[in-house]
Amino acid sequence: MSIDHIVPALDPEAAAGLRAALAGSPAVTVDGAELPPPANKAVLELLALLGEGQSVALGSVAALLTTSQAAEILGVSDTYVRRLANSKVLPIQMRGTHRRFRLSDVMNYRDRTTP
Repeated sequence: MSIDHIVPALDPEAAAGLRAALAGSPAVTVDGAELPPPANKAVLELLALLGEGQSVALGSVAALLTTSQAAEILGVSDTYVRRLANSKVLPIQMRGTHRRFRLSDVMNYRDRTTP
């Protein structure tokens, strides 16, 4: 996982304008074509964060994650992720002697455990 670009927080006036524009569930279009639902959702989530006055980091995520990357997504320590893997709560794929975590498994675990 790498952070390719950081979008700084908007000033309060711009953030308020963005929040107003996002009222409801708008469809995002590019060159007149509506984005597919997963892309639309991602763009709206990004815009909502900016509307809350937060900075946002953009980057790509590989299909298989290292322990550190999984820990970053879950907001926990590497040690805790290794414990989850050892107890088979979080599935792993071994690459030699290294644990790798499927992004979908990490996201499913996060969704199940985050209130």
